[in-house]
Amino acid sequence: MLYRKSAIMPNCSICLKREATQTGSHLLSAFMIESVVGKRGHEKGFLLDDAPDFDYRSNTGAIPVVENYLFCIGCEQRMAYLEGYVCTEYRDKFKNARFGQNFSDSEITGQSWILREAGRVHPHAFTLLLASLLYRMSLSNKKLFADFHLTPLEQEQLRGILDAALPPYENFKVKIKTAHYLRTLDGNEALFDGLYYIVATYDRLHDETMSFNIVHPAFRLPYNMMFGQLLILFFFGKPRREAIYLDFFGLLGNWDVLTTLNGDGMPLKTIVLPEQSWQVMLANVRDEIVAQKIPGLIQLFFQEHYKKYRRPPTNEDWLGFLDLKFPPDQLSGDTPEVK
Repeated sequence: MLYRKSAIMPNCSICLKREATQTGSHLLSAFMIESVVGKRGHEKGFLLDDAPDFDYRSNTGAIPVVENYLFCIGCEQRMAYLEGYVCTEYRDKFKNARFGQNFSDSEITGQSWILREAGRVHPHAFTLLLASLLYRMSLSNKKLFADFHLTPLEQEQLRGILDAALPPYENFKVKIKTAHYLRTLDGNEALFDGLYYIVATYDRLHDETMSFNIVHPAFRLPYNMMFGQLLILFFFGKPRREAIYLDFFGLLGNWDVLTTLNGDGMPLKTIVLPEQSWQVMLANVRDEIVAQKIPGLIQLFFQEHYKKYRRPPTNEDWLGFLDLKFPPDQLSGDTPEVK
């Protein structure tokens, strides 16, 4: 069964039982994108688009990543419980020296980054969170995710995993103890067979707001995603070390892909990149958007110029047009960008 963006969903998109009355559902986990758009309720973000006349200067807040009536209140709480666990055990402690004993670092020969293993983060919980993000985005009609699609089989696989593995919602709340819930994940490990992923982040960033929330609409082997502090390559099926995979961010290099792969219940591993490498990836994303935008922008420039002046344009006219469309004070780097 395919749960499509255009379908009317009277029932919850996860349990398929209760009414989908929840409003304000974040399609991306708030803790993942907080460094980019700000704390929940006070978000500040800017949507980028390759349309030539698209104005990126309007603060959209959290609107691009919030959707109504996809889930019931119970399943929303189930996902919130999972997000709370991953936020506490992974995000809050990953770069905090006070919790260094929770992680172990290893160097990879010939690489400028380190591989950090999170021994105290349940790997199935992290996999389940990523599954929920993919599923949520696949349901959305929001512009940011409108072109993102899972296959019908992938979408139903993730829905089934979420419904079976998220904590139970009983008597109007999720009340299971964390230790008990993690043991239930151990008992459901077969649900996660065939789900693999690579995770990367940065060690530090001078301005953490200068990042993106983006999912590539066409790259599916693997799915390529960046959510604020995290870059994720998600595979349905175990990759092979000799194969070539789609890599929009340029993360995969001349190393064995299996070295950094997560899945099969193994301890969670994260590539920790130096700031310069992360900045290069951000620049590549911006350059890609500009490259797609420029041809249409040039055409728009000629149309507007001839309509107004009835003469061939000069280089100064073009520069003036760019200043009008993209004022320098709006490109200062002080504001976060979403997409």
